[in-house]
Amino acid sequence: MSKRNVILIASLAIIALTGIPFLYAQHARGMHGGMHGCPLREFGFGRLERAKQYLDLSDAQTDQLKTIVTELRAQNAPYRQQVRGGMLQVAQTLINNPNNVTAAQALLDRQNAAEQTLKANTLAAAAKALAVLTPDQRAKVADFIAKRAAMHNQQ
Repeated sequence: MSKRNVILIASLAIIALTGIPFLYAQHARGMHGGMHGCPLREFGFGRLERAKQYLDLSDAQTDQLKTIVTELRAQNAPYRQQVRGGMLQVAQTLINNPNNVTAAQALLDRQNAAEQTLKANTLAAAAKALAVLTPDQRAKVADFIAKRAAMHNQQ
């Protein structure tokens, strides 16, 4: 095998190996980054009817929850976009210049800050949503979470 082929194969292997952690990180975030299995997720528009029935929500509560979700989506929109494209930008930065770890780290830091803001905003919205509920409804939410946690622990 010629020296040129060895260098080409080594370069492709390095690119592939450096890309795997980025792809895995995106996949893991997609699987576990949301509020999967959490009843607060039920307050999204598509599942609000099930939450309304399960928790016996009044129309006023439903309207308040819709408002909270709408405000959260609007508040988080710029951060979601920043998080989505972040890993690709990091990979492209390193592909363009493998020695530019400082710039890649700065991009990761910005992405982490955006993720923290998303989480903080979501936490505040969840607190607002739970405050809309009566103590009995919150007890139903707690029971739902306990059942889901038990189900996940059995798997």
